[in-house]
Amino acid sequence: MELEGRKILVLGLARTGLAVARFLAHRGARIVGADAREDDGMRQARSELSRLSAACHLGPEETAWLDGVDAVVPSPGVPRDNKLLVEAARRGIEVLSEIELAARFGRAPMVAITGTNGKTTTTRLVAGILEAAGLRVFAGGNIGKPLIEYADGTWDWGVVEVSSFQLEWVRDFRPRVALCLNLSEDHLDRYDGLASYGAAKARIFAAQHPDDVAVLNRDDPWVWGLREELGARVVSFGWSEVEEGAFVTEDAVVWLLHQRRLLGPVTLPMPGRHSVANALAAIAVAAELGIDFTAAAAALGAFAGIHRRSEIKGEVAGVLVMDDYGHHPTEIETTLQAIAEGWGRPLTVVFQPHRYSRTKDLFEDFVSAFDRVHRLILTDVYGAGEDPIPGTSGEELCRAIRRRGHMDVEFVAAKEDVAGGLLPRLSDGDMVLTLGAGDIYKVGEALLESLREQRQ
Repeated sequence: MELEGRKILVLGLARTGLAVARFLAHRGARIVGADAREDDGMRQARSELSRLSAACHLGPEETAWLDGVDAVVPSPGVPRDNKLLVEAARRGIEVLSEIELAARFGRAPMVAITGTNGKTTTTRLVAGILEAAGLRVFAGGNIGKPLIEYADGTWDWGVVEVSSFQLEWVRDFRPRVALCLNLSEDHLDRYDGLASYGAAKARIFAAQHPDDVAVLNRDDPWVWGLREELGARVVSFGWSEVEEGAFVTEDAVVWLLHQRRLLGPVTLPMPGRHSVANALAAIAVAAELGIDFTAAAAALGAFAGIHRRSEIKGEVAGVLVMDDYGHHPTEIETTLQAIAEGWGRPLTVVFQPHRYSRTKDLFEDFVSAFDRVHRLILTDVYGAGEDPIPGTSGEELCRAIRRRGHMDVEFVAAKEDVAGGLLPRLSDGDMVLTLGAGDIYKVGEALLESLREQRQ
């Protein structure tokens, strides 16, 4: 793809958009940046684009911004029905995602990982195994740095987490190993149901060749149903024993049957069936890449977890405080099940719903997600830039959970008030989990500080 002198519109000027603009500028493209927002962050973005000799449009979008444009690179958060993307398609202007652009220029072969839940953990697991085997590896994409920032590097492998948003505009994006972990309804403000959401996820396999590998979860009906449609060679993971693939023989022990040869046990430091499933997927990838099983087992056994994924924040006066990024009902239920299996302590959950649209679309699923919890405290919704939706709030969710029969659930409007109200109700041996994709982790930090002060 020749970039010199081509006029390219970068739509969306947050982290990914600015990374794309820098990449294009260094290759001589004529850049136009655009974002519907006009806040301080966007004004800073405009200053950076000015240093790149790029034009910048902020505010209400105008189709005239597409005049003379050769290609559009939208940020993942820009929906497909954005009027500039619709008009670009009408005019025949190429639209390509950031990961598509990176794949066209990057030299490292890729393992790409998607799914509704477990993407980040599995990405880190696979990267850790490859690093333990002595390979030069980066882990990026939907976590860490955007994929475009690794396009110029010299790597043996890239391990890339990809979201459905990133996959919507791919054509030649070809991971040598592509993995789909699971699928459940999400982002229903963007997709009209599981079928369209799944179709976006399935694009991870679209450009694979017969000598590439597609890794599928046998236990997820939708994911496993893809196997007849793919052009790549399929390998699988799941709980039942198979002639070839990754499977388990008992809880927390992982085995691989590859080329009809049992490779051995792995002890995992993370509790829960979902952790075993993530490890199974990572082992299936490692086996296909020819990684020594001993190195893979050691890397899995030493895995220390990742930030905001069942992360232990501290223990004071016998009260253990943990934080988790979980914000989808299925993800929440899985996390709570793992904690119940792995810890067995009385559990208080402080949950901050994430996005009004998700809370509205999955409201009934959220209502039933907390049945395992001894005590539940809800705060108001973390909007993540969305406008409030009438009738959708943390307080309404609290009322619905109480109607379901949960006896110890309350709504606290200001999260700053949670730690002080919770402190006198905690006892030695209790566990507190802050849960959500917003800034609810600050409650756990404040609670630990209060516990320390109380002990002095």
